[in-house]
Amino acid sequence: MENYEEFYEFMSEYTDFYNEVSKNEKIKMDALASDDLQMINKVLSEYQVYVTKAEIYEKKRNELFRRLGLEGKTFRAIIDMETGDCHDELEDLFYDFREAVMSAREYNNRSLDIVRKNLKETGNQGYDGVTDPACYDKNGTLSEKNYSPMNILDRQA
Repeated sequence: MENYEEFYEFMSEYTDFYNEVSKNEKIKMDALASDDLQMINKVLSEYQVYVTKAEIYEKKRNELFRRLGLEGKTFRAIIDMETGDCHDELEDLFYDFREAVMSAREYNNRSLDIVRKNLKETGNQGYDGVTDPACYDKNGTLSEKNYSPMNILDRQA
């Protein structure tokens, strides 16, 4: 692949970002489990930074893929186009990327379970279509200003 280093460096940075997201998702899950409203508000406010960063990374990824002629290809398909050391390096990076996203998703799912349990206990069960606990305000109600259809965990490797 032409510009292999540029592609590898970007995907490595993107992987590091999702490792950071995973750590933040764990903090968010722990905060939700703690029932400490101040901590929950702090963590959910910080979470919005990650949503913004994810949007920026996705725009950069789309631009890079377009520029390199990889538009519409998955990471897996790009790996399969390579041979030798490049293939092996990308394969390793792919597994790191996938693990970071899956870990973040798992913590997010646990957070959702905590939110659903808490809502059920309080008699508020009307939030089944919402997949992001960051869209609730401090009273546990759906907040349109906090809700974004962009979910940073909706990524396909």
